[in-house]
Amino acid sequence: MLNKTMLSIAVATVLASPITQGATIYEKDNGDNLQVYGEVGVGGHIGADYEYGEFYTDDESYIDDSFATLGLKGEYDDVYYRLELDYERENWEYGSGDMVLAIDKLFIGYKFYQQHAIEIGLTDTALDDYDKFGDFTFDTTVETGEGGDQENTVKYEGVMSNFKMGLSYTYDGESSSGSELGDVINGYVGFFSDYADVVLGAETRTGSEGISKYGEQMLYTLGLRAYLGDDLAIGLNGFIEYEDIAQESTLISISDDLEETYSYNDYQTLENKGALISARYIATEKLELTGSFNYEAYEEWDIYSPYGVAPDDEYSWGKERIWGTLGFNFKPTKSVVFALEANFGEAAQDAYAYGRVYF
Repeated sequence: MLNKTMLSIAVATVLASPITQGATIYEKDNGDNLQVYGEVGVGGHIGADYEYGEFYTDDESYIDDSFATLGLKGEYDDVYYRLELDYERENWEYGSGDMVLAIDKLFIGYKFYQQHAIEIGLTDTALDDYDKFGDFTFDTTVETGEGGDQENTVKYEGVMSNFKMGLSYTYDGESSSGSELGDVINGYVGFFSDYADVVLGAETRTGSEGISKYGEQMLYTLGLRAYLGDDLAIGLNGFIEYEDIAQESTLISISDDLEETYSYNDYQTLENKGALISARYIATEKLELTGSFNYEAYEEWDIYSPYGVAPDDEYSWGKERIWGTLGFNFKPTKSVVFALEANFGEAAQDAYAYGRVYF
């Protein structure tokens, strides 16, 4: 994901995005180089609804999602590396709402054979690159809930003819809120052509063994793209997850600063699933139109499940929700994008808007 060749799928994935427009600090005749890159983004969620469990507060209808990224990437022969810092707002559920500075990437990679590479460190897990492969929209559609970025990760990715594949192992993974997940393994296999692409993915984890509410898990994903000429593309994305969640917790200690520690038990398997159909139309060189139709169902929402919410706490959308999106992507230059995505139906917000500049 870090150089300008096709020597690894990791390289190719990032080069497909605008963040690869970095400034070269130095480049030697043998190809060794060091580049700096970054991104500045301003925008957020308009008409946010706290009930959907995606945001940190119910006091605001606009949730700021501004952020900045600054990174270094480089190569020495077959070794590549990356350091990336993010300055972002913790606007997700259980987040603080503050702007925080964090290391988002810190890894070393090695291209050991033609189009095959391995990475070690803080990096994307393998499935993170393709868990929403069939989704052409921006940020307000079905989420698969895979492991995302993790520390202590070893990842392999490679290319063979029209096939791409990846596999990663994470020791002691964590959720976005910092809860223990146990060891996480995920991966994908994809077939790519000029007319259609399909990617199958899977993830499993060992669970926290009583440290957090998260137990074992199995996740399966499917992403599909079909290209109907040069301007129109249709996407399909879906997942099904079997996740063990603790139904009971016991307070075991209180620290001097009143921090409580719990032991979790009685793990039960809950079924979650979701799918979407999306489309992208390239209207001009600078304007893209997108749309999607989304479906989600989490067993926790079902008042008739023994592990669902109580009837008095039933969510307004019931045990499943359906919503759609319509949006546009305007790119006045290759390094600048302005986007607006409107939501309708049982969505967590009315719209999402942003402007981003890449360098």
